[in-house]
Amino acid sequence: MKTILAYIGFIILALLLVTGLTWFGNSLGLWQFSFFAPRIEAVRYNTFQQSQSYNEGMIRDLEDIQLQWNAATPEQKSVLRAVALHRFEVYPLDHLPPDLQNFYQQLKDYQQ
Repeated sequence: MKTILAYIGFIILALLLVTGLTWFGNSLGLWQFSFFAPRIEAVRYNTFQQSQSYNEGMIRDLEDIQLQWNAATPEQKSVLRAVALHRFEVYPLDHLPPDLQNFYQQLKDYQQ
């Protein structure tokens, strides 16, 4: 009889232990997520910014704006200037080819 009660007690203790660890793990998991998620996201964002597709896409986008600038009227140039300067601000200038660096300088110096 004592052996059966010992087994039942062991099973109840094991169930309580598993339930407690699950509850503790869930609350610890939320803390871990709130601590590590911003760091993981920062690494993902930096990896994205260093990717070839991002860099090629930004350069292509800025070259398209440069082509539109060359064909624009003075009224259109004021709008394009604001858009282009905003696009240039989010991309490091040292990654740009020389023609786009010159275009950026032209935009900054542009007087209407």
